[in-house]
Parts: sequence; C-alpha cells; structure tokens
Amino acid sequence: MSDIDLTRSADYRNVTDFYKGKTDDEIRASLDMHRGEMISIMQNLSHDFNKASAVRNSNAFGMRKLIFLNPENPAIPDATEGIKKWDRRGSLGTQNYEHIEHHRITDYSTIFAQLHEAGYTIYAVDNTPGYDPQSLYDMQFPAKSAFLFGEEKLGLADDLIAAADAMVYIPQYGSVRSINVGVAHGVIAAFYASQHQPK
Repeated sequence: MSDIDLTRSADYRNVTDFYKGKTDDEIRASLDMHRGEMISIMQNLSHDFNKASAVRNSNAFGMRKLIFLNPENPAIPDATEGIKKWDRRGSLGTQNYEHIEHHRITDYSTIFAQLHEAGYTIYAVDNTPGYDPQSLYDMQFPAKSAFLFGEEKLGLADDLIAAADAMVYIPQYGSVRSINVGVAHGVIAAFYASQHQPK
C-alpha cells in the first residue's frame, strides 16, 4: 500500500485531471504553450464577481493577457493598490495561471498604442448608438483582437470608445438594455475562440 500515489486525488484545486498534482508554475507554463492571441481590457470594474469572472474567462478560453484599467485615486499612488484586496475566491485559483496587468485608466492611450504597434485591432464592446456598433454574429475577428469592456453601471468612457477601432455588440432579445460585464466577457471570449481556437 505504500506505493500508492495520492498526489492527484489529494489535489482539491479546480483544475482538469491533466493538471492535478502539478505546481502553479507548471500549470502556467503549460498553458502558455497554447494560448491564443485574444487580449481583454476591463475598465474600472468595482465588483469582485466581475473581476473573478474575467480572470476565469481568461483561463477558460486561453487568452493571451487580461488588463485591468483602474480608476484614478490620488490617495493611492500605486495603480495596482486598488485591486490587491479583491475577493479572489470566485476565480477559483485561476489568477495564479493568467497574465494579468493593472494600469491607471489614464494610461489607456499608451496601452492602445502598444497594441496597435503589435498588430492588434481594438474592439469596444458596447451598444452605444452613434458609434456604428456591429453585431457580434456578423463579425469575423482577426486573430490579434483586443476587446474593451466597461464598468458595471456607466459602461465605457467616450474617450476609450473613440480610441478603439470599432464597436461590437451582443444581440439581446429581452427587456433589459445590457447584460452583466462578466457574462458579456465570457460571450465574447467564447465567440472569438470559436473562430481562433487556442492550440
């Protein structure tokens, strides 16, 4: 009985059987070998549920990177400080495997310029009239696509929409104007992955 390996059965993390018994670093390195090109940018998320959902979606759909644009706060000199204390339980450990960056929202122009230089097309995800939003169902996204999502109550800032290359919306058929940003993020990620599946 002493030669029984309980490593996998004793691993209670929410990971597939393939990753049972592997360290966090080993899991991250393995995931890095077959990530897609999708990048997500989240503006001013304040609810832990949405932050955790974005991280889990990033992991589930093999995203390249997840960027949080944090609100300006003169009392917080470090742009990452406001995000450190969020409740990570909803991400079920996936924050350990993903490439997550935190920046001040005022840094968006620099980030967008870097994405454009790398060949990315930036899509604002919103249904704001006046910006010629295109239905998600009609889109064929380039592999290098970055998607911009707005805060829970106000949506995307006009300056960020103007700096994006296009706007895409998720068709809806009920009475509510919008869906939860964490859900919208998952819908976009799944649709993108159907066109550009990670290796």
